[in-house]
Amino acid sequence: MSKFSSLRTSAAGSYLGLYVLSAFTTGMFVCVLLYHYFTESLYFDQYSNGDLPYIYTTITWVCMGWLMCLIAGIGFDILPLIHGTTPFHENAMRQFLITNLAGQGVLAISTFMNTEQKILEFATVGISFLCLSILLLGGPGRRMFKESKRRKEEDEVGIASLIPGVAFPFFGATILACWLYRDIAGMLELGRSIMIMFFLLLTVVIIISHFNRRLNWEVIAPQQIGLRIGVLLLLMGLHILFVFLAGREATTDDTLIVDVRRAALGLALIWGFLLCNPLRITRMAFQNGGMAHSRPIFAALWMLPFCGFHAYSSDPSLLNPAVPGYASFLGTSGLLSIWGYAWYLHEDHLHISIHKRKANLPFLTSFIVCFLAIQMLYWDLRNGNENSFFYQRIWAAATLCGTMVLAFNFVRITLFSLEAWHKIPMFYGRYIQEKSLE
Repeated sequence: MSKFSSLRTSAAGSYLGLYVLSAFTTGMFVCVLLYHYFTESLYFDQYSNGDLPYIYTTITWVCMGWLMCLIAGIGFDILPLIHGTTPFHENAMRQFLITNLAGQGVLAISTFMNTEQKILEFATVGISFLCLSILLLGGPGRRMFKESKRRKEEDEVGIASLIPGVAFPFFGATILACWLYRDIAGMLELGRSIMIMFFLLLTVVIIISHFNRRLNWEVIAPQQIGLRIGVLLLLMGLHILFVFLAGREATTDDTLIVDVRRAALGLALIWGFLLCNPLRITRMAFQNGGMAHSRPIFAALWMLPFCGFHAYSSDPSLLNPAVPGYASFLGTSGLLSIWGYAWYLHEDHLHISIHKRKANLPFLTSFIVCFLAIQMLYWDLRNGNENSFFYQRIWAAATLCGTMVLAFNFVRITLFSLEAWHKIPMFYGRYIQEKSLE
């Protein structure tokens, strides 16, 4: 193996620490929320009443905390292999891990403060640490974009493979700025919408990457991906703009701005579904006994149109954290795509044949129950029952159950696994062949 090849593979296998951190902090997150739920603490009361700073803090903890650890782990592990670059260094991963853990720890502590002022002050410190950890990924992401050895027209994921990495500095700085200027009307709504849209982009990239690159199903021609992603970015930008305008308007009435905001979200989710060529994916997944694939990622794909329909038809107010739209996407499609991809990648490192991989039935069952509860919640909201706490509780309980099952399994398969582990994951070894390094 050449010197360049050894540099290219230097970060391979580095995901394990980030997976363990994600599992640990996921468990911490669930335990903290359960404690506040059963004790009816100040934090939980404010959150349940739809106080936007508390909702913003919680979503930031989820999106930029334990979920971002998995995303960073995936990126550190395989992107240098794919793009033939060495953008990540051990120090960068260590700095991300420390700052992200510090941010999540401070956010956990903030929820136990006995006054609103102290909660928000500690939350500011926690969010600052999380945003700093995201900013630390900006340099490697930019280097990977500039130094990638793969031609865009030959990459199975096209330009979409590099967009999230380039967007990290903007993403982290904007989320922090929205929090610091939260007294300005519309800023928290703006930051929340940017987080959800960024994760919609990640979800679509993960789905395309899994079926187009990892499984080589050729569901989308690489030349078409740029245009399709461009339309998605346009719809996402339109939604973000009208979220901010609706926040400035500060009304829950069905105004034109609120309608456009809702329609743009629904269209973005549905277009994210359509651009992945779902009919071809479904045909290949089931025809003639079906081809092996990740069931969570497949489920994530087919939940997108339901989330889009909910977003368009939901109550005008987005203050309730369980209103279909943001919550239904992040609680189903967003989680399933990231977790499914992370799990599949670890099995690649174990070199388990894709035809012998088993579905995690307790995990999938939890999210099927979660999805059905969201449908019933949506039905109740459409029929004017705005206090449908029963289905909200089922939705929350099923999500927490699935989260804990997966967190436990991530610890089991990383720290206590006795199976043979390989630094270079199967399939990705083709990227380090000498012919790909010329």
